[in-house]
Amino acid sequence: MSGSASTSSPPVSRSAATLAGFGAIALWSLLALFTAASGAVPPFQLAAMTFLLGGLCGCLVWIARPARARALIQRWPVWLLGVGGLFGYHALYFSALRLAPPAEAGLINYLWPLLIVLFSARLPGSGGLRPGHVAGALLGLAGVAVLFVGRG
Repeated sequence: MSGSASTSSPPVSRSAATLAGFGAIALWSLLALFTAASGAVPPFQLAAMTFLLGGLCGCLVWIARPARARALIQRWPVWLLGVGGLFGYHALYFSALRLAPPAEAGLINYLWPLLIVLFSARLPGSGGLRPGHVAGALLGLAGVAVLFVGRG
């Protein structure tokens, strides 16, 4: 591992990593609730506010570990995809939660794991698309169909 970036930072304990994972899951699961509770804040402004808050939290890391600021040195496509993609995703997610009932919008939004499963079948050494993959994808899509048909 010599020469890798991970050798410059101290190892993280298993309990700290688990706690960070639980925190991420808690924040992720509360996103729809917090969005619905944000009132009449426009979606684009809400996305900007959340990215500002997240960016400020990230800047606090530099106080403890100034060398981590070097990670900002990236080519422009990386910034465009990283910041623009995440910002656009959240702005559209916040818009969807404004225009649709939060439960239904959340269910549709979290169909993305289906795409990961289906597209990962194309990776080398994955063994291809199996009947279980197709059945799971069809069940997920059937759930969305039931959601729309049930609403009339």
